[in-house]
Amino acid sequence: MMARVPRRLAVVPMLLLGLVAPPRAGAAEPDPRVARLVDSVSEERLAQVLRRLAGFETRHTLSATDSPTRGIGAARQWILEEMRGSSPRLQVSFDSYSIPRQGERITRDTEIRNVAAVLPGRSPRRLYVSGHYDSLARAPSASATSPGGGFDWNLTDNPAPGVNDDGSGTALVMELARVFGQSGIEFDATLVFIVFAGEEQGLVGSKLHAQRAAAEKLPIEAVLNNDIVGGATGGNGTADTRSVRVFSEGPEDSPSRQVARAIRRQAALYVPSHEVRLIARHDRFGRGGDHTSFNQHGFPGVRFTESKEDYARQHTVEDTLEGVSPAYLARNARVNAAALAVLGLAPPAPSVLDPQGRPQLGRGSSGYDAVLRWSPSPGAAGYRVFWRDAWTPDWQRERDVGNVGEAVLPGVSIDDHVFGVAAVGPSGEESLVSAYVNPPRPITEIKTN
Repeated sequence: MMARVPRRLAVVPMLLLGLVAPPRAGAAEPDPRVARLVDSVSEERLAQVLRRLAGFETRHTLSATDSPTRGIGAARQWILEEMRGSSPRLQVSFDSYSIPRQGERITRDTEIRNVAAVLPGRSPRRLYVSGHYDSLARAPSASATSPGGGFDWNLTDNPAPGVNDDGSGTALVMELARVFGQSGIEFDATLVFIVFAGEEQGLVGSKLHAQRAAAEKLPIEAVLNNDIVGGATGGNGTADTRSVRVFSEGPEDSPSRQVARAIRRQAALYVPSHEVRLIARHDRFGRGGDHTSFNQHGFPGVRFTESKEDYARQHTVEDTLEGVSPAYLARNARVNAAALAVLGLAPPAPSVLDPQGRPQLGRGSSGYDAVLRWSPSPGAAGYRVFWRDAWTPDWQRERDVGNVGEAVLPGVSIDDHVFGVAAVGPSGEESLVSAYVNPPRPITEIKTN
């Protein structure tokens, strides 16, 4: 039986394409399955998880592991059991590493345990949603004006509720694991819901996991990292409940930037009341998060962070439930859910490179057209091409071209525009966009006497 071709893809079967007006946000039709999944995110459950995480008093990476009620040992065991109980479809386990004492932040030998829930898909390609469950608080006498200063790394068991940093991201990951595991939807991609330990000690848990993933050549296509995503009011008193920031590393058409663009595009379709503000840097100025570990190993990854931060509630005993809005956190969780679901249902992005690794973009026989070619994407029912002015950060125009491997844009200069193509599945889900990136010119040296 032939795959059903999405209605919008069947409209334009030709290869020669005219210019079109800029598309409306989220050009595809909503998939009812994704819409139901997004609507399943529970504000009440998020609030319950936040209260439980705060109840461990501290989740410092080097805090107690032998108490059933306090410290990181009790916290990670509870997270593991909660995710296991969410759905029998989830494969839940500790991702453990033994590390020796090192540097000023890890003051003794310890075991780092990330907690991961894997929802197997039809293919091995992986999409991650992540946060970190460890917490940290300065000594009571330390100044709160500097987000990175005033730490005594020998204080491993003092109160550190960590409700927003990063109980909010942990609650979001746990809630999406529940929602996706119970959805009954079979995804093409394998979805990984993971919370890291050791983030406050220098991204230790995520670095170890990313290092292992690179060594095992895991096909990680995107990491949606959530760190400090629950506060709606900043330290200067300004409030914003209707937007979230997404940070992504450059250059402008890097794989991470394509992930960020996809998040905003799907949020506009499934969570239109919540704006995704794309920030063109890998993280807040001078700071980092667990997505950084993946970026450093060549994996695409972005960071979600609330629109208005309250620095006085970060790394202090003041990071309590009063600083988090469960309703705002739920909005951010729904944005994650929309992007994760669409990318998980969609085929993989097509390759736009030839066997020699060169972009398959040319001028055609006329010398003045844009000719785009790509390799087939498994499971695709059609393709969507994108283009924009070369000084513009986001796609301005798009066109569905049917189930083909080439498209021609008459009179469109390949010098003045940037181009991309996405695969579209039988139900209309859109992959990440593969951009035609101008390869760097090799350095040639001229000999002199």
